[in-house]
Amino acid sequence: MKKQLTLCAAALIAMAMTGCEKKGTIEGVVLDPFTGKAIEMPTVWMDSTIYGTQNPKYPYKGELQQGKFKFEEVPVGEYLIKARRSKFILGQQKIATTNENPNLSVTLYEYSDQVKPGLYKTGTTEGPEKIENQWVVYSTSCNESVAGYRLTMPLNNDAGKVPGKKADKKKKKGADKAPKVSNLPAPLAMGSDIDVFYVNASSVTSPLVATVFAAAEGKVADHSDCKGFGADEKTGLFVDKSKSANLTVEYKAENLFEIKGSLLSGKQILQLSQDGKTLQTYYFEVK
Repeated sequence: MKKQLTLCAAALIAMAMTGCEKKGTIEGVVLDPFTGKAIEMPTVWMDSTIYGTQNPKYPYKGELQQGKFKFEEVPVGEYLIKARRSKFILGQQKIATTNENPNLSVTLYEYSDQVKPGLYKTGTTEGPEKIENQWVVYSTSCNESVAGYRLTMPLNNDAGKVPGKKADKKKKKGADKAPKVSNLPAPLAMGSDIDVFYVNASSVTSPLVATVFAAAEGKVADHSDCKGFGADEKTGLFVDKSKSANLTVEYKAENLFEIKGSLLSGKQILQLSQDGKTLQTYYFEVK
């Protein structure tokens, strides 16, 4: 009997605690990270809850035109809040409220599903502006050496040749003896501070790591782990692992990260990696 009374008392206490659970308001806005403009009429919801703008009884549908949302009487706790719209990439964020702070303002980001993988400028009001990686064709695959670039690359002798057209027999003697090569393009001039977006090619749950290394020419023979150099190439451009800096990486939306920080002085290579594997490298110079 005493045991039953104890269980009943515990149940009453639990019910009382549940009844006193504090509630608050979760509100915010959905933005395009590239332009900073509001996403009109997004669908916003909190996973595994009754809170969602798609609910027929949702009272603030008019504010969705400005990308704004609001959920009231939300019990304090931890949630995963998401935003989606047709032809846009999912945006989501983990949030938490407490009895001391039951209310929360949230900014969610989602972007067009037509944005291709790569590095982009921030603060572009007209839309995504890509930083073209013209050095990627010169890059080699390295392990311990982190990254390397070929300084020159032989051009295809048939490049520009019109199919079906016979070769010009009047070429000067010896004209084909000297191989034609293209040189590694000059590094992109940058300020000392970097603030860019990176769109990953695939969804990976592990963190994105952004590191800059000083770049220096070196002997290919000293970097045997770098695959992709020509058999006759003696020199390449490599990272100097003794001079490096980690950049801050912030998740913005699915496959989209914002990279911020201070670059090194001089020529350098930006390495973007996940799980210790290089995804992409870029060649910069701060003067």
